Amino acid sequence: MPSDAIVTIFTDPGCPFGFNAQRQDLQLRWTYGEHADVRVRMIVLKSRPLEFEPGGFLSPAKLVANGTHLRDEHGMPMEVRAPERLPATRPACKAVIGARLDGGEAGGDRLLRAIRVRVHSAGELIDQPATLAAAAADVGVGEPTLRGWLESDAVEAELVEEMAAARTPVPEALALPHKLAREGEDGWRYTASSTVVESGERRAAAPGFQPWAAYEVAFAAAAPQLPRRAAPESAEELLAWAPYPLATAEVAAVRGVSIKHARAELEASPATLAPYANDGYWSLP
Repeated sequence: MPSDAIVTIFTDPGCPFGFNAQRQDLQLRWTYGEHADVRVRMIVLKSRPLEFEPGGFLSPAKLVANGTHLRDEHGMPMEVRAPERLPATRPACKAVIGARLDGGEAGGDRLLRAIRVRVHSAGELIDQPATLAAAAADVGVGEPTLRGWLESDAVEAELVEEMAAARTPVPEALALPHKLAREGEDGWRYTASSTVVESGERRAAAPGFQPWAAYEVAFAAAAPQLPRRAAPESAEELLAWAPYPLATAEVAAVRGVSIKHARAELEASPATLAPYANDGYWSLP
């Protein structure tokens, strides 16, 4: 049965904004996912690691300040450290694509989540082979399978195609260039996470890191026929639905309550917390 809408989320496992946007991504899936085909596609922020340049636009101190602001503003479990360099995200993106080609969108999503937890919550470097191997093991994928994905011509071809799509924003997204990133002298690319909603001849975009209201407007514009699912009635209901453990801030976003309220509800539930950084991830027994 065809879906009522196609939703494409452009993101990157190494981006802290994409990590924090998981709250809205989950809310999108809960609210509209039963009637939408949700597809996550890789941007590839960096194909090779970059060293910091003295006096350059980016510095370790600036990245720490940005990470601290994101953590304090949105409440996701983030380990904020001064990086020695800007790591490449291409291998991680290839691994996610390989998992998707083998196990469908759900397979790719599970590995993407595992990588994000290790990188953003545990502070591991995304371009270290040990990080990807450990994240793959977290979702039951062995090193030979992971290595096969990283060396696969089919995965590389899909990666190149997704990179090209991420660097060809739709006109609706180009209308908000401040939510995009410059790519070369004349081009633009999506930033994480950017969302495009399509239904028949209708299309709307929410480029860049956006509040939930921007998603709602995009769905109303592109797919007004989509029914909205009411928010879960309890944190326990949400955890039973989720494909992986959730942070307190994610539960709060989907439930439509404060982080304080969500934490109290989770603590009173049968859920257990795996601590990370300033919070952690809740799961049911």
